[in-house]
Amino acid sequence: MPDEPLRGRAWKASDRTGGPLDDLLDALRRQHPTLVVERLGKTHPTDDDNVYFLGLGHVANIVQVDTGPNGQPPFLIEAEDRVYASNPTEALTAVQTRLKPPH
Repeated sequence: MPDEPLRGRAWKASDRTGGPLDDLLDALRRQHPTLVVERLGKTHPTDDDNVYFLGLGHVANIVQVDTGPNGQPPFLIEAEDRVYASNPTEALTAVQTRLKPPH
């Protein structure tokens, strides 16, 4: 599968929201060394940029995670389905289940 264009800006391990999303992404990075995280870029100052796209290696955008401001719950996890998670543990489980490259 060819590389897909970025939907936002690369979100590195050193980038922090200050909320529980940081711990969720840290856990995923430990489990998946090739994890790629992008944060949606704002096109207008009032746009919501609390949207993150997760991929593995060269396969981008496998899972989308929407959060409250500053990486806070609730979380909306989207892949082939949608799951709402009210806490980081539920969100981590939902992402882990869906973060698999397509066959």
